[in-house]
Amino acid sequence: MKRFIQDIGIDNLPNDAITIGGDLALAPINSSTIKADHLEPHKLQHAVIAVYTSGHCRMKINLNEYEVESPMLLTLMPGQIIEQLEHSPNLQGYAIALSKRFIDMLNLPGWQQRYMAMYNNPLNVITPDLMQPIRIFYAILYRAAENDDNPFRLQVIENLIRVFYYGGIGSFHPKEHRDTNYKNSVVERFMELVQEHYREERLIGFYADKLCITPKYLSKLVKEHTGRSAGDWIENHVILEARAMLQSSDMTIQQIAAALNFPNQSFFGKYFKRVTGLSPKQYRNAK
Repeated sequence: MKRFIQDIGIDNLPNDAITIGGDLALAPINSSTIKADHLEPHKLQHAVIAVYTSGHCRMKINLNEYEVESPMLLTLMPGQIIEQLEHSPNLQGYAIALSKRFIDMLNLPGWQQRYMAMYNNPLNVITPDLMQPIRIFYAILYRAAENDDNPFRLQVIENLIRVFYYGGIGSFHPKEHRDTNYKNSVVERFMELVQEHYREERLIGFYADKLCITPKYLSKLVKEHTGRSAGDWIENHVILEARAMLQSSDMTIQQIAAALNFPNQSFFGKYFKRVTGLSPKQYRNAK
């Protein structure tokens, strides 16, 4: 429950919010429910779909700053780091949080292809002709979720989300063109593996072995389909985590180095400075 609240970005769940186990949460967003003090950077454990209908806010996603000007759709993926900075008094909308287990259970075709598009482009403007269908979808989903007398409630919700995925998400995140299904699956699986193992494994060889291909071929595929090298993706995850820990936790630099599986604080410091231009201590003090 606490993680749902944090991932949606509110202080306390309103009375009209709905949660189903640890898999789904529906909640309105308004200025009275958002934390008065700015949230510390934290890593999302759930996917979050937020529809902003009025007002504006400012936030950081993976430490990049974004301005939300309603009406807008925000899609966040598990593993991304988010920090709420400020919001207007008239901010309103609603949010849906989905656990990774629930997403996997939906078995959505092309999910990993769309993952990279949403990862790189989390914000999309909602045109007037799309706002009404989105409002109707949320109202139907909310009605289905609150009907706990229905023994098929979860199945109804699953199918409603599939409908939104097929007809809604595609309007905002066009499917990227791929050369072959095989190449697609390799890149998708690499992205999943990085999410799972970047704290422990930073060498491309580890991921190539898991995928039964050579590091050179893996690097080639990832570069072709994402515009960034495999090493960059691994490094980006490590540095984002390190920066978030330095900004928002009381952990010592030595503890952060250990948490990210560096052999010692000195090695971590050199790695961090090579990427950011600052030592971990300088980065923390500057913040």
